[in-house]
Amino acid sequence: MGMKKFFITVFLIFGLCLPSRALFYPGAGGEDVRRLQRALYKNGYYGGAWDGVYSEEVLSAVREYQRRNGIYPDGICSYPDAKALGAEVKYNGLDEKAAVLARFAANVCGKSDYLTKLAVCSVIVNRVSSPLFPDGVVCVINAEGGAPPCEIPPDCMRAAYEALLGASPYGDILYFDKNKNPAPPCSVRHGEFVFYR
Repeated sequence: MGMKKFFITVFLIFGLCLPSRALFYPGAGGEDVRRLQRALYKNGYYGGAWDGVYSEEVLSAVREYQRRNGIYPDGICSYPDAKALGAEVKYNGLDEKAAVLARFAANVCGKSDYLTKLAVCSVIVNRVSSPLFPDGVVCVINAEGGAPPCEIPPDCMRAAYEALLGASPYGDILYFDKNKNPAPPCSVRHGEFVFYR
């Protein structure tokens, strides 16, 4: 392998595994969201109140900004995008992990119930602590095939935050499968999913 390929490979590996952005999403709130609203207003994307609530109107404004700038219009505003708009926002690494984890759960679980989403998120978080898997939420998810852009339902975001804060409905589970028959010994079946160690 040539040096150029080596450096590209190293860049891709580390680029995918390191958290790079804080995110703003529907339901978020606070001073940083107020700053984002102000920046969206000054750039002509938003005409609502600067109340610090990531409302449907803010979501629409962010999507319009994303469409105009060639970004996938999922309505989730990244830290670099907020900065590019002129918002004085602070980085929060937990938000990035939660958003990636929630996006993964949305892709994997579809319309499954909240407990399934929480269990899938907790599997990923449990893997971070296991020597059998890569270190870091984003790296574990990339090893599972990544988290393609999609709408993030609020219950997926809630499940991601709860899992990151230690919630795990089935303990220290490390694996899940959809429609696995027969289920492995010592597994828990919930809906279409089987969870096991």
